[in-house]
Amino acid sequence: MKISYLAIMALFTSTLCLGGAQLDGAALYQNNCGQCHGEHGMGGVVGMGTMTPGPSDTTGGKGMMNGMGGMSGNGGPGMMGLKAPKLVGDASTWEPQLFERAVLQGIDDKGEPLNRVMPHWGSSSFRSGHGNPPTKEQVDAIQRYLQAQK
Repeated sequence: MKISYLAIMALFTSTLCLGGAQLDGAALYQNNCGQCHGEHGMGGVVGMGTMTPGPSDTTGGKGMMNGMGGMSGNGGPGMMGLKAPKLVGDASTWEPQLFERAVLQGIDDKGEPLNRVMPHWGSSSFRSGHGNPPTKEQVDAIQRYLQAQK
């Protein structure tokens, strides 16, 4: 019985230690957000799965509709020419609850829906999420990474 108690304590202790580990916000961002919002969260134009700095648009960062339910430009279907918004200095400064709501539910800091091509990660999964939505800790780690960018 003593061995079982020690094994349980070891498992409990290691779980607590893992729970306190700092998540890699840079890796989470690069693997899930960077292809649209740019390598360092500075925004740009979506084109063939990569971001290139682009001119600011007049749609408030929501992209330009082509009238056929998609986006205009020369990237992938439905995302061609989309101007993904800058996050550094903008959304990265939102209260954590608002940033999390934007990531998980697609609602900005003013209660408005984000562009419809922005994934609602609350009903999806990060690439390493194995079908589970991102955790609050993962979203917080991404926000911390963005806040550290200049």
